[in-house]
Amino acid sequence: MTELDILMLQAQNNQSTGAYQIAMAFTIWVAFRVASVTGKEHSENIIAKLAASVFGLGALFYLNMTYAFYSFNMSGTAHRLAELQASGTELSALSVGFVSNMGGTTTPPSFSLVPAEPVMMAFEAAILLLIMFPIWGPKK
Repeated sequence: MTELDILMLQAQNNQSTGAYQIAMAFTIWVAFRVASVTGKEHSENIIAKLAASVFGLGALFYLNMTYAFYSFNMSGTAHRLAELQASGTELSALSVGFVSNMGGTTTPPSFSLVPAEPVMMAFEAAILLLIMFPIWGPKK
């Protein structure tokens, strides 16, 4: 596999993950709406509250999975470029910088659903709160 092949594979992975991210952003918005309506109009209906909670948690799980696939794709690209460089192939300055910035090594990356960045953890916690609080929080 050449450097160009690796970068083209990364571009394709980013495009497909980006399309899925758009769908997940819409689903999170729907979860916000469902939580709002459930909290206002169905606050006494435990079945509605449970269904809205399960929907919101599912949407957040798949949003997190999309981020995990993006992170894995980026780490995988750095790994493939590092392997190519270790085989003696000279990489462009852009690819060398990418490997350095991503911490790419010849050891294959592992997939993880746990976000590596604290900002993403805080972002997902905020989404979780914004979904669950209208459903289960105190009413006026």
